Amino acid sequence: MANNNLITSAVLEADVLEAPFTTDKERINYMKKVYGNMNIAECFSKFYGIDVDEKLKNSRALNTFTTIELGKTYLCTVKEINSRHIIFYMPGCKEELECKENFSDCLDNINEYLSQHDNKLLFEVREKKQGRYIVSVIEAYYKKWQKDINDSIKYERPVIVHIDSLVKGGYVCHTTITTLQELTGRTYTHSVFIPGSHIVLNIEHDFDKWIGQDEPIIPQKFVEYHRNMVTGQVENSLVGSRKRVLQMIGSSKLDLLYQKHQLVEKTNSQLPSYEGTVTGIIRSAKKMGVFVELNGMYITGLMPVDSPEDLLDYKVGNTVNVKVNKFEIQDGKEPFIYNRKGVVIHSNCRPVFMPC
Repeated sequence: MANNNLITSAVLEADVLEAPFTTDKERINYMKKVYGNMNIAECFSKFYGIDVDEKLKNSRALNTFTTIELGKTYLCTVKEINSRHIIFYMPGCKEELECKENFSDCLDNINEYLSQHDNKLLFEVREKKQGRYIVSVIEAYYKKWQKDINDSIKYERPVIVHIDSLVKGGYVCHTTITTLQELTGRTYTHSVFIPGSHIVLNIEHDFDKWIGQDEPIIPQKFVEYHRNMVTGQVENSLVGSRKRVLQMIGSSKLDLLYQKHQLVEKTNSQLPSYEGTVTGIIRSAKKMGVFVELNGMYITGLMPVDSPEDLLDYKVGNTVNVKVNKFEIQDGKEPFIYNRKGVVIHSNCRPVFMPC
């Protein structure tokens, strides 16, 4: 249908006795088909026959309609910020968007952040009250940090935690909520728990020595540790493993050890010796020997012995000097699996040691 045949406001008013539409459904379908590809300003201009300035026709604020959803997070321009509140501007939203959280002691930090982020902040919509939306900036940046941590869980990226105390089962720690600290300059922290079995690679005897230390861990999951039965508010703790960090370092060093051993065998060179610590003893129908962890390398291997009497020469915690005799590789598998960056992500081999 050509534009000069459009059904407009004037047509509807003129055809009072002969209405062009018999039902509302027919009218809606027509409007959608004919006016659907126009923006709001163009529709207004065509339907009412009023000239609209080109700037208005192309105005994002005028031609955007936004539906606000409770619980959703949005990135919007800050319209007003002071010690009482933050007011946001969102194109297409007629209701006021207000954050009432107290940032009076860190307005300078937030203004500095705004100057570096196009005058925009994240917020989460919490409730609609008296014709306005109440939003939370703190909750939005906490959720952004949660997403970053979930990415670290997925890709096994370490985070630094401070170990506060030893409790039954492991360590209570905390880590910085970096997104909120960057925004406000305040120190926000999150609870972290490291199981006792995940503080070292093998066996730890002096658990107290880790208290007060800053250590990297691989985060593994968020777990609920407290729920307010009145408000329903849930507090989560992040569970992580220092042992996994050491395993990843050990896999990389094991790769280097393997390559070095291959070179020694090809050139018939003398086998180098390594200092290690006895971490365990095994005596079974199939295996008999001593488990040794190479000091500072986070690599553990078995050093076989010939007789049960030989096991008496070793105790857990003893220092021993060993050489790599060979590598045991799982049948049908490559010794190491690498990612696209050439980093070892899994090993299918382990060293077999012999005493020096």
